[in-house]
Amino acid sequence: MMLSGGYSSAERRVPTYARMVLILLFLAGAVVTVFFGRTRTEPAGSAWPSGHREVLGSLLDSLNTVLADTLDIRTSAVGEGGTLGGLLFSCGVEGSRYSTCVSTFIDSLGWTSVHVGDTLEAVFVRETLLEVRARPRRTRGYYRISFLPDGSASDWCWVPSERWSRIRTVELEVSSSVWESIVEAAVPSDLTPTGLIVTHRDSVREISYVKEIENELANRLFAYDIDFYHDVQPGDRIWLMIEETRYPGSSETSLRRIIAAKYVFALGGMTEAIPFFHQPDSIAPDGSAIVLDHYHRDGASLRTMFLKMPVPFGRISSVFSTSRMHPVLGYSRAHTGIDYAAPLGTEIYAVGDGIITVRGVCGGYGNMVRIRHSNTYETGYGHMNGFAPSQEVGSYVRQGDIIGYVGSTGLSTGPHVHFEMKKNGVYVNPATEILPPADPLEGEDLELYLDQLAVLERTWSIMSDVEVPVPETDPQE
Repeated sequence: MMLSGGYSSAERRVPTYARMVLILLFLAGAVVTVFFGRTRTEPAGSAWPSGHREVLGSLLDSLNTVLADTLDIRTSAVGEGGTLGGLLFSCGVEGSRYSTCVSTFIDSLGWTSVHVGDTLEAVFVRETLLEVRARPRRTRGYYRISFLPDGSASDWCWVPSERWSRIRTVELEVSSSVWESIVEAAVPSDLTPTGLIVTHRDSVREISYVKEIENELANRLFAYDIDFYHDVQPGDRIWLMIEETRYPGSSETSLRRIIAAKYVFALGGMTEAIPFFHQPDSIAPDGSAIVLDHYHRDGASLRTMFLKMPVPFGRISSVFSTSRMHPVLGYSRAHTGIDYAAPLGTEIYAVGDGIITVRGVCGGYGNMVRIRHSNTYETGYGHMNGFAPSQEVGSYVRQGDIIGYVGSTGLSTGPHVHFEMKKNGVYVNPATEILPPADPLEGEDLELYLDQLAVLERTWSIMSDVEVPVPETDPQE
């Protein structure tokens, strides 16, 4: 059989895919014969001796020659004003396959719009379309549509990028600011493909990584224990156990979350954020809300039950009142919540853990979300511009989860969120309500937590190659 030119009548009866499989099997057999059939005279050491590498390279060259005669990959990128249809035509996807791609991308895969920098690949085998891959620029993966020889789609899915998780321990010493200490000692050496910060994209990724750690410490783990503007002093030490996501394909690393943290003050004392996986309360369906929470050493929660406000840095534009002149209706009536003015599109956070009971248009409230919390509380968020994805009525949300975005829907004169709170079905003023702390660990959960704490600290010390600090008085003793 020749790699190019004509085929015999017998060869024509063998399908294209069968021929390729036979070629691959032949080459695989050749590799096995070379590697395991010849006498090993070279000394042990390199996993791939030079002679073997040369043979393998030759075999791969032969395979590439075969594939070059059968495989054609056409690529196109979105420019200004580009469309999905333009992408497909640029890659040679036409006719019924074009219609199938458009409907599958939009209706089945949810890829409804393209942006500058998105790319599309069309894989042809002997001029027959085998697969189409769409790679949105800012995502980790691609959409894939596979075709049968008759032109019908056989499969379509989202393919995430190859990745794996790792846990890393870090020790920081504050010299002038927490930010600088994170930059100096917490950024992983393999954050970028080169290990260096040389391009604009590298700089953006470094800033993002540092900001995420700073936000985790200041706004979540130690939000109620440390004032990062006034309490931080030179000589303070921060111990972190970090979980990261590593993408071997792009040789990049990103922060997933902080597993555990300890902050040791130079003037004495320390505070800790110890992890515990559990089902936090009874309002979530059984088994549907196993989450990672953080606690003090004695099992007390690091959190209060509610955040103080649902938008970061929001400005109060209207307070809770039993009688207020409505800016749209023009007459006085009760204002049952607090209005926080913020730029259009600002994220709105759930102030506490709970179940979404309302998510949709609600009269003068416009787009609204209501959340039922434990301990007889309910909160509402009105005038949203839009809702966060992957949520619906019945979804369980955590404190700090994004549930929507600031807008001006319903009876509204400008971008803001109307935030209200009910206790036992009666409206209360969120600004003056004395909010309960989040529930501590008790009973079997507390026993398990204390057992896991000992294991965590032993493991942490081994990974750090030095004993992690513990308080002078230990509740376990």
